[in-house]
Amino acid sequence: MEPKICLVTGANSGIGFATAEGLAKQGAHVVLVSRDAKRGEDARQEITSRTGNSAIDVLVGDLSSFADIRQLAEQVGERYGRLDVLINNAGGVFSQKQLSQDGYEMTFAVNYLAPFLLTHLLLDSLKASGAGRIINVASRMQTNQLRLEFLPKQDAGRYSGMNVYKQAKTALLMLTYFLAKQLPKNEVTVNALHPGVIYTPQSARSAPSFVRPLMKLVMQSPEQGAATSLYLATSPEVSQITGNYYTGLQPVRTVPISYDAALQQQLYEQSLIWTGLS
Repeated sequence: MEPKICLVTGANSGIGFATAEGLAKQGAHVVLVSRDAKRGEDARQEITSRTGNSAIDVLVGDLSSFADIRQLAEQVGERYGRLDVLINNAGGVFSQKQLSQDGYEMTFAVNYLAPFLLTHLLLDSLKASGAGRIINVASRMQTNQLRLEFLPKQDAGRYSGMNVYKQAKTALLMLTYFLAKQLPKNEVTVNALHPGVIYTPQSARSAPSFVRPLMKLVMQSPEQGAATSLYLATSPEVSQITGNYYTGLQPVRTVPISYDAALQQQLYEQSLIWTGLS
């Protein structure tokens, strides 16, 4: 991977940390994005100690904030000039309805609007690489029902963080497929993946207390969850592959609605408005 510049969001713990460590082991220059400066610095030091790779940087930003995302993208442009790999890994489920600083429902903001905006702001840096790769960490949790007017606020009906998560991850798949058709694959590829059912501190906190002791026994490790992201980020086999969704190292199909070209276009145009790009 030397001297590839790779940016990983949500990199201070869980799958993101394992992904960043895996890239560092291969000699990449890794940019960790963390919401908390201290946790980001702790992660940087630990990865450097484990891998012997000192080319590890930390950028701080709250991905639920459009202002922070814009500042983050500006820093990438100023510091690096180009970006070889963008891994949109950060995500989460909020059990109670919350609104982001920009007024959008938090689960949808973090899992979809954040990667949408960050990806678009970094496209020039990815194109400057000459062989940029965008990797979206999606999920097998998907939905075949997507109401665009409902997505960003989630105002109707009883709130369910998991239902919003399914909608956000389905929207992320649609973005993946749409961008893959717009971007020449010899310049930038775009793929998505399901990392598996992974044990992380966040997943443990979201589960009932009586279930938590069993979770480590039945769920995969963050290192196992990072394997597909690392494959898509580094393997020569997929250097010209774009517009796929992977489980493990195999491309698989997603829910039918995710391939609806007209809905992809509508979602894309509406997302430009939601994120202030239009």
